[in-house]
Amino acid sequence: MELEKPFFSNFGAICVFAFGGTLISTFGVGILIYIFGQLKWTYSMPFLICLAFGALISATDPVTVLAIFHELGADANLYAYIFGESVLNDAVAIVMYKTVLSFVTSPISDQGIFDAISFFIIIFLGSFSIGVLAGIFSALLFKYGGFQQKGLSILESCLVVLFPYLAYNVADALELSGIVSILFAGITMKYYTAPNLSSQAQHVTTGFFGMLSKLSETFIFIYMGVATFLEQQSWNNIGFMFFTIVSILVARLWNVYPCSALVNHFREETKHIAKNQQHALWFSGLRGAMAFALALQSVTDLPDNHGRVLLTTTLLTIFFTVLLIGGSTSYVLKSLKIECHSPEDEGEGSEEVLERKMEDVLDIEKVQCKEMKGLHILSNKQRAKLKEKLKKIKSNTSFSSLDKKYLRPFLQAAPSGEGVNLQRSSPSTAHSYHEERNQDSTKLTEDQDEDEFSESRGLLMSSRSQS
Repeated sequence: MELEKPFFSNFGAICVFAFGGTLISTFGVGILIYIFGQLKWTYSMPFLICLAFGALISATDPVTVLAIFHELGADANLYAYIFGESVLNDAVAIVMYKTVLSFVTSPISDQGIFDAISFFIIIFLGSFSIGVLAGIFSALLFKYGGFQQKGLSILESCLVVLFPYLAYNVADALELSGIVSILFAGITMKYYTAPNLSSQAQHVTTGFFGMLSKLSETFIFIYMGVATFLEQQSWNNIGFMFFTIVSILVARLWNVYPCSALVNHFREETKHIAKNQQHALWFSGLRGAMAFALALQSVTDLPDNHGRVLLTTTLLTIFFTVLLIGGSTSYVLKSLKIECHSPEDEGEGSEEVLERKMEDVLDIEKVQCKEMKGLHILSNKQRAKLKEKLKKIKSNTSFSSLDKKYLRPFLQAAPSGEGVNLQRSSPSTAHSYHEERNQDSTKLTEDQDEDEFSESRGLLMSSRSQS
């Protein structure tokens, strides 16, 4: 499943789920656990300890769900939502846990709250900047280093592995979050550095990281199983797990549906997150490696043996969500009627796909009809000019437009054949080549915009005549 395009095209929605959703989940779980404790229904903890537990247990890790999604060929956008949220909210959960932990050892005050918010922003933005800068530096190195011309594919692969590790060590040395830094270094390198590698280095690097990923997942689950019996556990508070799962499900409810409504409010009707996808998002909130790692750290971070209770509860919660929720994913997808297709079915024009496309066309016409009713005072020429201006503003200010015009030409090398020709030619020839290429791409974009505009105008006029 190709993930790059759906991930970046839905990056705004993913950030809403990862940042806003994790914040809601942290406070939701923390408040519910504190209320259950105050009612003497389960193990009672101070509010800040409950909030720290809410932060660490909010780190989702839907490895099982994503594996089944990939196998069944589920909707690429839904896959991107779940994957992107799990990747980014790990970083948010780590910083949130550290922020709440700073209040545990010091009294709460107005200055303390301000310091905590600034601490969160500095940690996250600092780690983010180090990761992105490491990715940009690697892209420029592979663009101008001449590794492909010298046949140094093994050296390329080694450097690709070392750059994220460099970002991690720099962030850790500056007392920032190394995990957040290595995460964004990987995202940046996948988008900008990978195209600058030779084909052999790409194959080696992809295989190496795939193997490393499988080994890491296997090791984590083996370690969790071993830790269940070797680490000192608190088996006297098993009922606390039940209320934790209830709190997680309720907080996930408060997280997914309001965030989906917010995303849909700023999107076109045809790009809304459907209800069945929202149900799938709510169902896919499994817990895994990051929650376990933070819970293991909480044993030494939290006083009065609270960390032992949280570690036991986190382990049991992970086993419950992975085995029960992860194991029933395929049945839930079928019951929610999530569109799935196997690789061999791609390219076949099924009736369901055609019906969905027809429904999308009808939805577009309905939206356009509403727009026509709102703009009935304007003449056709005025309406066309207004739409064209809005379209140009949107296209010029979007990240994809900035990426195509400035970032990719700066960070990525030309395709291999073009790059060889440019190396052999003079600087003036290379400069004129890039100018001609930019002019051709600009002209092509303008022609496409005019075609799309004329097509949408025709649809508007036909819908007006029908109404």
